[in-house]
Amino acid sequence: MTERATRRHPEPRLASSPAACYLCRGGRLRLRFPARGEGTPEGAAAYNCTSFGHRSHPPIWECRDCGMLFQWPMRSAQELLSAYQDVEDPLYVAEKENRYHTFRKVVEALGPARGRTLLDVGAYCGYFLDVAREAGFRPEGLELSRWAAGHARSLGFTVHGVPLAELAARGAQYDVVTLWDVVEHFADPRAELEAVFRLVRPGGHVYLSTIDASSLVARLLGGRWPWLMDMHLFYFGRATLATLLEDVGFRVTDARTYTHIISADYLLRKVGASFTPAAPVLEWVRRAVPSAWAIPFNLGDNMLMAAARPS
Repeated sequence: MTERATRRHPEPRLASSPAACYLCRGGRLRLRFPARGEGTPEGAAAYNCTSFGHRSHPPIWECRDCGMLFQWPMRSAQELLSAYQDVEDPLYVAEKENRYHTFRKVVEALGPARGRTLLDVGAYCGYFLDVAREAGFRPEGLELSRWAAGHARSLGFTVHGVPLAELAARGAQYDVVTLWDVVEHFADPRAELEAVFRLVRPGGHVYLSTIDASSLVARLLGGRWPWLMDMHLFYFGRATLATLLEDVGFRVTDARTYTHIISADYLLRKVGASFTPAAPVLEWVRRAVPSAWAIPFNLGDNMLMAAARPS
């Protein structure tokens, strides 16, 4: 990892404020959330799936026309690629059982498998691949973290360690492509979803989950919303994500909330990292409750969206 890649907040490359909205190209922008830092991990650790760097982020801008929220300035695609390749996240492995619970519920949204081919983008340690295989899909993964891809390959899966555009350029196509909590991390979501469009066979489907910046919880909490984080580059709402999917050629077919199942211990640690004044009380609660309790967690600020590539 280079010194540039380990900086938490890079120097602006072109300007200290964006010239236009990423999504609609409108120029009516405002600084919605100024930069703040509360102990974000440095280097690749800031990009762990289980990062505790809540409410620490560079400036986040809002488009007054379409409502899109995005970081500016942000790291280059190459810096991000380098960071994600170096990610190691043992806490994710410790939460393995609950990840399986989450994915066994969400795979139902994909409908009957019928032996369809599936690409999971951001496959991480391969747990969704395993669930998809159990359900009757023929899954492969795409994962940039060398550590995580190694875990997924140890389960017997083909895992591509290349960017989406490179895989699409090879002519690969799948009946289903999934991106669970991935799109908010892309330096250029439009370009990545254009690659996804090429990877989906005509008549096939894409399924995405991401945080929902248009949700009631996000709007009520404002700058205290925990998902304002260094590693989240774009903050979609249902309307903005649907617009982007349709811009690249998909037809949106469904949108709903998304439930994560997590352990009581992990939940309390997350809440403590998000709302630091309550951390001492939450630490006491952690010692008082069974740490392995599985808790369905859904405040309405995570969404799942499905879209089809027209035949």
